Amino acid sequence: MSGAATRRVAITGCGTVNAAFVGGVPELSTYLEHPESRVRAEPSTEPGLVASVDDRALDGLTDAGDQRRVSRISRFAIAAARLALADADAPPEDLSLVVGTELGDLRSTKEFANGFLERGPTGLSALLFPNTVMNTMAAATAIAVQARAATLTLNAPVVAGELAIARAAAGIAAGRFELALAGGVDQIEPITELAAGGDARGEGATFLVLEPLEKARQRGARVFGEITGWGWRALNAPPCGVGRAEPPRAVLLALERAGLAGDAVRWVYDSATLDRERDDWERALLDVAFPHHPRRVSLGRWLGRHGGLGALSVAGAAWSACAGRLPALGGAMSADRGVGLVHGVARGGTHVALVVGAPLP
Repeated sequence: MSGAATRRVAITGCGTVNAAFVGGVPELSTYLEHPESRVRAEPSTEPGLVASVDDRALDGLTDAGDQRRVSRISRFAIAAARLALADADAPPEDLSLVVGTELGDLRSTKEFANGFLERGPTGLSALLFPNTVMNTMAAATAIAVQARAATLTLNAPVVAGELAIARAAAGIAAGRFELALAGGVDQIEPITELAAGGDARGEGATFLVLEPLEKARQRGARVFGEITGWGWRALNAPPCGVGRAEPPRAVLLALERAGLAGDAVRWVYDSATLDRERDDWERALLDVAFPHHPRRVSLGRWLGRHGGLGALSVAGAAWSACAGRLPALGGAMSADRGVGLVHGVARGGTHVALVVGAPLP
């Protein structure tokens, strides 16, 4: 497609199911004006700090067929996807789906394996087996919302949601996607040996609707944000460990794509989730990238680490760019309108950055 690489990427919808609220852009705005932490101590789990979703939040968002056919984590994804498409008033034609997750449907995988360990081959469940693959949430969601174009599942700790949005934005800009539903989903599980760091864990799903800005305006869609730059890279770090302060290449790439210098960034939505070592590393990376020390927001400290968090941060950044506000416990603060950065870094070095602003003419 001629000129496809320069297509502008609009955010036209948001749907989320998380520990604090369920809904689209209006509910997001209400929460960000007066946020509260849903992270609670839970002695029965490790690491002990969790932000869990009340299953009653799904009432009316999934039907009886969903309850019978798909697992809890897939119902999170289906509910958030339906909310996002309704929020964007977007038709499902030519819809692509990009789903980020850290652990997938680990609950079903455990149940499937325990059936074999406890009862042998007769304990293996044909109904559970499809849920043991990482793309089960994407498959269930694609069927539920009739997404018939590309479907992609991305597995990454901490930054799965940010990475899904970045990959979808790149696909829209390059002309590979015409309409994309992108975000992440996870659920809390007591098995945490796979998750080094002891941070606060959350659950839920958040999806954003992305489309070319010109097409969004042609169909009369409400555009509540624009992604102008994105980048993903790997930093030097041991497996499950943290690295040192160095030039953050994903940030530099995102700023280059956006045509901006670092001092244009007025605020940052980061990926801090009470993992002290990783949070300190992220702070050092941002100090290298932005010597002017823009203000930072950490939604993960309030909602816990999960695959949907990065997509929720992108939605939050769009809200801040349009409203000139930054969420803070006790009430939102005034902030410069303009552009901000969504930043994520995982133990092991996966690194993602997105430049988000209000839509310009």
